Amino acid sequence: MTDPVRLVTHADVMSAAQDAETFSSRTSRHLHVPNGMDGEEHRAFRAIVDRQMTPAIVEAMQPMLDATAAEIVDALARGAAFDAVAELGEVFAVRAQCRWLGWSEQLETGLRDWMAENYAAAREGDPARNAAVAAAFDEIVTTQIGAHRAARKHGTAVDDATRRLLEERVDGRALTDDELVSILRNWTAGDLGSLARCVGVVVHRLAQRPRWQHRMRALAAEISDSGAPQRAEFDAILGECLRIDDPFVANKRITTCPVTTASGVTIDEGQPVLLDWVTANKDPEVFTDRFDPQTNAAHNIVFGTGPHVCPGRDLSFAELRAVVTALLLGTSAIELAPVPATRHEPPLGGWASVPVVIS
Repeated sequence: MTDPVRLVTHADVMSAAQDAETFSSRTSRHLHVPNGMDGEEHRAFRAIVDRQMTPAIVEAMQPMLDATAAEIVDALARGAAFDAVAELGEVFAVRAQCRWLGWSEQLETGLRDWMAENYAAAREGDPARNAAVAAAFDEIVTTQIGAHRAARKHGTAVDDATRRLLEERVDGRALTDDELVSILRNWTAGDLGSLARCVGVVVHRLAQRPRWQHRMRALAAEISDSGAPQRAEFDAILGECLRIDDPFVANKRITTCPVTTASGVTIDEGQPVLLDWVTANKDPEVFTDRFDPQTNAAHNIVFGTGPHVCPGRDLSFAELRAVVTALLLGTSAIELAPVPATRHEPPLGGWASVPVVIS
């Protein structure tokens, strides 16, 4: 296969992400709902996904997310090193997702084991191993769908995201099992590791920079006292942490016709393309070297842009806000441990481990 063309400037990545007609997301022979779809098909399925993550739903989830984060932070060791990625980010991601989706919390250990295997398979790049990892996750999802169908049949179903998804329709019909599995795989398999890496990025930066840690701790206290009014600044700082150390490396596209980008990159029809979010989010034509949350928020594309912008952006901020707020309110100091933090190996971004000490 032809090597992909990598788009790296902010303007080129923005333009390609917003032009789904020229830069198609149909890059795989496998079903990816809705990420691997275009046009009307994408809009129909994206509407289903968006209905599960409305601002009202996310806001209603905030108390659960806050309580989940607080119970995990309360259990962390004080004065001894722990890994902020594995012991905070991963544990929270799995537990919060299970509660949101209405999945058994007995899955927590199994899902974390699966995450470790998924990371290893991604680093190795062996198609057979990646396929086996994907199949294992599909089996987990299928089992949970079966459990929710049985509960609905027996009148014991509760209101959770999986139940609501089972009641959705597209073009007047129920979703197929393959479509349900694909959507739930996207919500979980992708989001579990992503959230853990986001936690690692933010905690590492705050541990390195006491001044920003102090500011965030003050904002966390204000949010705890008064709720939403202080979230905008808090979230802007979270977003700036992720912009500078973007854990979401790239997304694939394929061109449907010849095109020349604003920076002069000429791409043939049918050419694989990579939208390089990491480099675009540091484009010197758009961003300075300063840590400037308010100024940079308008141009930050950590969660993408265009029709395929991450549908879980608000939920991701709510989850990350819950974890970081709980950590700040539950401690007086966060410091990097003597054991060095380690980066993920390509194709993953962010930190694989961030050993810290809290007091």
